[in-house]
Parts: sequence; C-alpha cells; structure tokens
Amino acid sequence: MRDEEICENVFARLINIAGRQRMLSQRIGFLLMTMNSLCEKGEPIADELWTMLEGAVADFGHGYSILRHGDAAQDLPALKSARIDKVLTQKQQKLESGGQVIDRFLSQTEDAMAAFKEGRAQPRDVASIRSAYVLGPVLQVLQALVTALEADFEDEMAARRQERSTEVSRVKDALHEILKASRFSRMIALNAKISADRAGAHGREFGALTEEIKKISDNITESSRDIMRHLEQA
Repeated sequence: MRDEEICENVFARLINIAGRQRMLSQRIGFLLMTMNSLCEKGEPIADELWTMLEGAVADFGHGYSILRHGDAAQDLPALKSARIDKVLTQKQQKLESGGQVIDRFLSQTEDAMAAFKEGRAQPRDVASIRSAYVLGPVLQVLQALVTALEADFEDEMAARRQERSTEVSRVKDALHEILKASRFSRMIALNAKISADRAGAHGREFGALTEEIKKISDNITESSRDIMRHLEQA
C-alpha cells in the first residue's frame, strides 16, 4: 500500500468500513428471513422493513465498492494490497474466491427481494441455505478483509518507524560532524587568541574576532547537543 502516503486516519476509516460490512451482512440476512416468514404467512411487508433492507443493501454495496475502488468524495484512496487481492481472488477450498462469495451474496439478496416484492416466499431450504451462507462464507470473507487491512496497517506503521529511525540516524551523524567541526573551530579560536595576546596591542582586534568565533562555536555545540537530546527523547 505504499504507492501513496496513507495516514492512520484513512486506515482507521477503512478498517471501520470493513468491520461494518460484517454487521450489515447479518442485518440483511435477518431482514430476509423476517420477510420470507411474512410472505409464507401471506402477510404484507411493512414499508419500514423495506426501508431498512434497502438501506442496508445500499450501505453494504457502497462499503464494498470503497474497499475495492476507494471513494474520492470521502478522500479514501483505492488501495493496492496484495493481501486484499488474495482474499478477493484466491478460491477458498477450491470453491469460490472472496469476490465471488460477495457477488453471490448480493445476487441472492436481489433474488429474494424480487420474490418478496411479488409476494412470493422462497422455499425454506433456499432460505436456510442463504442464512448458512451469510453466517459462513460471507462472514469469513469479511473478517479476512478486516484482518488484511489490519495487517497492512501494521506493515505501514512498521515501515514508517523504520524510515523515521533511518532519518534520525542520519541527523545524528550530521550532528556529530557538526560537533567535531565546532570543537575544532573552538580549538583554532583558542590558539589564535593565545597568538593575539602575545602580539600585544597589535593583536587586540584579532583577539576580539577569535573571541567571537569561540562564542559562535560554543553556541553551535550547545544547539547541536540540544537537538541530540530531543532526538534521543523522540
């Protein structure tokens, strides 16, 4: 996922979307069972049930689309993840891939909704198989997506920690070189001051310059050490 910078907040939102997919799939399954039971009894399906089901299906479809393709309107990028691709494309137990499981779940849902709108109940064995499918393969795929996202997040954070560590090491190396140069400059300034003092009145101006050089060197040393202390605490 390192083709572009992905902040922790984006990962958190995507993991939350993937987790919500599990809840939505179960809600859809429960609503389909309820509606099928009403149709079996010849009772009408309340509008609020239809609203709940259609909303859950729309949310599920949108969430799945975000996980696959991103959503520019929400500043959520399309993620390139080998783990997610594996979940969605690799067949489980030589039966279906994760993507096929989700597609089948949505197709079954559409078929059931079409039947209910015509007032037809689905056979009980079909409804039972669908419920088992939701509680089995569908939830397994959705959990696998959550796990894949969490693993990608851990990898991303580990890579960033390594990058920060490398950059800190580089800064420390540069600071060590600055400290060495500062100490060398201070030594030169002291030697020059001694020479200026020996020159008496003729070396007075040169002595003042060497004193300024010494102060600058001391300031550089102290600032470098201060930066080093902050890096050690970071």
